[in-house]
Amino acid sequence: MNAVAFGATSIKGATVALSGKEKVLVCGKCLRAACWYGEFMCDDAQGADLKILQVNDLRKLNREHEDFWTDEKMIEIYGDADRTFNT
Repeated sequence: MNAVAFGATSIKGATVALSGKEKVLVCGKCLRAACWYGEFMCDDAQGADLKILQVNDLRKLNREHEDFWTDEKMIEIYGDADRTFNT
């Protein structure tokens, strides 16, 4: 397995930095993707709503590592890297 650089995403073997415009689903209470994925849940996760934020906004919040926002993570969680989310 190839290592993926911090703040980057692996696409067919190439490493591409996140532009900042990518959309990410996050917990509506703590604003972390890891919580929404059920990996590191906040105290208010049960019953929390969902928010869609851009990577640039999440970077400003600085609440979790960018590895939770990569295409690789999207594929692991949702089965693909489609960020339209149809919500």
